[in-house]
Amino acid sequence: MKSLSLFDHLFAILSLGLLCGWYQFVILITPLLLLLAYNGSIISGTILAIGLVLSFTSLKHEPWDYFTQCWIWRVWRDYFDFQYETNINFEEGKRYMFFEFSHGIFPMGQFLSASIVENISPGKKVCGTAANVVFMFPIMRQIMSWIGTHHANRKNIGKIFKKGYSVAIIPGGIAEMYLINDKTESIYLRKRHNTVKAAIEEGATIIPTFFFGNSRIFTVLNGQGSDSWISKVSRKLRASIFFFYGRFGLPIPYRHPLKMITGEPIPTIQSDKPSEEYVNEILNKVIVAAEKLYSEKKPEWETRPLVII
Repeated sequence: MKSLSLFDHLFAILSLGLLCGWYQFVILITPLLLLLAYNGSIISGTILAIGLVLSFTSLKHEPWDYFTQCWIWRVWRDYFDFQYETNINFEEGKRYMFFEFSHGIFPMGQFLSASIVENISPGKKVCGTAANVVFMFPIMRQIMSWIGTHHANRKNIGKIFKKGYSVAIIPGGIAEMYLINDKTESIYLRKRHNTVKAAIEEGATIIPTFFFGNSRIFTVLNGQGSDSWISKVSRKLRASIFFFYGRFGLPIPYRHPLKMITGEPIPTIQSDKPSEEYVNEILNKVIVAAEKLYSEKKPEWETRPLVII
């Protein structure tokens, strides 16, 4: 791992802990602030008011270059020794949809990749999608909006493409979070026909992308499989119900290498009503591509076999 200065290390621990544990932090701190405000604390009342405003202000969901190029991202990338290997050649007029694996508790690799898009292909923008819960909490919703993240739904995929941007999707979503374990790298892909269908309807070229290390930065206590009752409830709520921890028993991610690898593009033939056979054909190509990426490009520290559910 890359060495860090004391300041960078402490900053990374604090900021990443708040980033990954933001939901828990808000849930824990809000009752205390309410109690203090009720007893006359002006500071607590002001913090609550600011949080309330930030929870409901409108968001642009546009990549903000000034934010993604600031020094904070360099510190975060160094903390994970984040590396990337890609040979993407964006062709003008073509649409691209990144299928990204795996999700992990927090898709840290995908998050960090927002800061290197300009390095990979100057002038190009890639917008991701996320569950609605991401946009329910103050500050977190602003951060995700500043890197161009949209609510995960079919309408927004089309909206991103109409802006002239590429789309990044994590097909496994919440279901994939419940597959995390120490023995295998497991991704949820075989049932994602609708995601593939969306790519075909948009005439997008699919770019399979693997983020090695995503599933190793936290320890999971209740990963019971994608078909477990808690996974199904989480998908209904569009929010994960999870118990996890990292360094010091807190939601601070472990220092573990992260590596982004992109595979060969998978072109699609645009169709407003693609046949089931064609959707299955493209999905099978994505599955094969994911297996190839994993077997040929996995770092030496990744010794677990890949399982595709």
